[in-house]
This record gives sequence, structure tokens and C-alpha cells, in this order.
Amino acid sequence: MDELFALRNLFYTGSFQQVINEAHKNVSISESAKLERKIYLYRAYIAQGKYNIVITEIKDTDPIDLKAVKILAVYLQSKSGGQTSDTKKEEALKELKEVILDDVTNTLNSTVQIVAGSIYYHEGLFEEALKILSRHNKNLECVALIIQIYLQLDRLDFAKRELAATKTWAEDAMLAQLIEAWVGLKTGGDKYQEAYYIYEEIAQSPISNTVKVLNGQAVCKIHLGKYLEAESLLLEALNKDNDDPDTLVNLIVVSNLLGKSTEVINRYINQLKDVTPNHAFLQDLDLKTSLFDRASQRFSIS
Repeated sequence: MDELFALRNLFYTGSFQQVINEAHKNVSISESAKLERKIYLYRAYIAQGKYNIVITEIKDTDPIDLKAVKILAVYLQSKSGGQTSDTKKEEALKELKEVILDDVTNTLNSTVQIVAGSIYYHEGLFEEALKILSRHNKNLECVALIIQIYLQLDRLDFAKRELAATKTWAEDAMLAQLIEAWVGLKTGGDKYQEAYYIYEEIAQSPISNTVKVLNGQAVCKIHLGKYLEAESLLLEALNKDNDDPDTLVNLIVVSNLLGKSTEVINRYINQLKDVTPNHAFLQDLDLKTSLFDRASQRFSIS
């Protein structure tokens, strides 16, 4: 019996506050489950951007799983432009390698695999990420990261192969269904509708009708050309969390597709700048704006 089945699914759908609430309940579970519950608790805090709670509470004497989670918190805090600096990021990367990964036994630990894979993914070190993630022992989160990397590299063939292998042992798991939706969105065609059905089914539960799931549904609707329905889903997501970067990026996209006014679009862009000034979307937008301005200077309008 999976003692943390419900907690795990809450985490996968982005119900991070619910994860924290559930983890604080005084429920009798095994010692191994207690450690895993604590890992999800701290990872939920990280997902909420509450890095200091994790950094402060996890001690050097804690198990390697928790120490890895602390490194993730330090790394992501530095990436967010918080209190730590680039120096902190380099320290986190150094500690990950020297303290965690240099011990071969640690690389077989699923939490270490997920943390290292996540950090290397953020760094764009996809080969290093795949090396450690491939050592997993039927861990769906590792599979999810592997497939995200393949999709990022436009290796849909590899992603499909990994998904097919995973479905032989985890077809009914919620995360496996989400993975199938990601691959479907990349595949296109009829798979857009199939991906939407997956998100729609997950959203049937009020607890699972999260910002993350609403964004998944909205992206499917965008690909299906149903922009007004996509906007409606995104506005619902914005009501749940008006600082969610994915929601804001998708609203910028769908607002352009709907021909919204420049004022509306710029409002979402400025909100994204306030929330995540270094977001990849903004960096790409700045680059394309600069290229357009340079190109336009070559032509004169009389």
C-alpha cells in the first residue's frame, strides 16, 4: 500500500499548500514514509518560493535526501534573484557535486536524482541531467524530467519511446497521464484533444483543479484554436494565483491571438516583469524586440 499516494498526487498537480497542510497532520505512518512526507513538505515550500524555511530548518545532520533538497532551495533562491547571489549558486552547484554526487551510492537515491536532474535542467546541462536520471528505479518523477528534457531538445522520438516503456509499469498513475499529455501536446494533431481530456479528467476533483492543471487545459485549447475558452481557463487560474508566471505568459500569448489591445497585453507583460523579471519569455521578448528595432532602422518610411 502506498501511504503517500494522495500527498504525491497533490504535489504533482501543484496543490502545494494542500501538501503542506496534509504533511502537518498527525497521521500514523511508517518511518520511511515520514521521511518522504518531509521531503514533499519542503519541496512544496520550495515550489511556493519559501526558500528560507527550507534552508533554515534542514540541518547538516539530516539524511542525504533532505540535504539535497536544501541545496535545491539555495540554488533556486539564487536563480530567483533573492537574497543570495551568483556566488551562492556556484556554492550550491559545487556542494551538489562534491558532497552529494561524488558518492556513487547517493546517485541511486531517488531524491538526489530528482534534485540533481532539476538543477542540471535549469542550468541547461541536459546530458549531465540524463546521466543521473537514467539510473532511476521506476521513479515517475525521474521519467517526467527525462521526458521534459527530450521535449526541450525536440527529440519527440525519444520522449515517445520513454513514455511507451513507462506505461508498461505505470499507465494508470496520475503523473504518467500528465506525461502523456505533455507528449501529446508536442505531437499535435488529434493528440491535442486527447491531452485536453487528460487535463479535464484530472480537474474533476476540486483539489486537483489547480493553476497548473488549468494552464494545461488552456494550452490545449490554444492549440485547438479555441482562444476564448483558453482565456477563460487562464483567468480562472489568475484568480487562484495572480502571480503565477505560466498563467501570465499564456495570457500574453492568448491576448495576442485574440487581438487584445496593446494596453491589456503590456499590463500582463509588466505584471510578469514584477513577478519574475528574469523569466525566459521576457528575455526572448527583449531579444526579438531588439532585433526588430535594428531591422526597422534599415528602412525608412516616407
